[in-house]
Amino acid sequence: MEPVRKNRTESKKEETKKKIISVAVDLFNRQGFDRTTVEQIAEEADVAKGTIFNHFPAKEAIVHEYVQIALRDTGTEAVSKLERLPDTRSRLTVLLRQLLQWFENNLHEDILKKYMVYMMQRSLEALGDENMRSGFNNILTPVIRIGQEDGEIRRDIPAEELSNHLEWLSASMMMAWLAFPEKSLTDILDREIDLFLSGAVVRPAQNM
Repeated sequence: MEPVRKNRTESKKEETKKKIISVAVDLFNRQGFDRTTVEQIAEEADVAKGTIFNHFPAKEAIVHEYVQIALRDTGTEAVSKLERLPDTRSRLTVLLRQLLQWFENNLHEDILKKYMVYMMQRSLEALGDENMRSGFNNILTPVIRIGQEDGEIRRDIPAEELSNHLEWLSASMMMAWLAFPEKSLTDILDREIDLFLSGAVVRPAQNM
């Protein structure tokens, strides 16, 4: 009976955690991140304030897990659809555009800024702790691997390592998107993808 009891306990904890995330993100979007208190989240979720801190060290961590869940739930399907596109550049363009679209549709700008700052502050921890990652690398790595198999991307560097570099470029892209809303999203995307695929080397056409 012990395993059954343990499974039920873990299941209940997971349900509570999901409820906290759902309630918190809804409150963040409706009334703003800073104006939403942990007490309000606890009241709306019908849990003790301490229960929230048992699951999340800060409000930003709630948003972090919300993003992780979304990326995990859509990852396999996203890679499957991207495989049908003709090359790595088109796959990355569609993927990054869909990522920005998802953030725009699901998180207000002030929440996204808090999330980005939170992730930057914990970037060193994320290098050694997979749980601190956004989860985006789990979609990027298969896309990079497809490019390697097709001969478009060098194979002497592991796909996982290349996806880490691309994830940093993606974070840079998102910050530019937030900081300079007047700039063309297409230009921002093209620049970051070109930097990843071609580097900063001057090509002959650019010298003309």
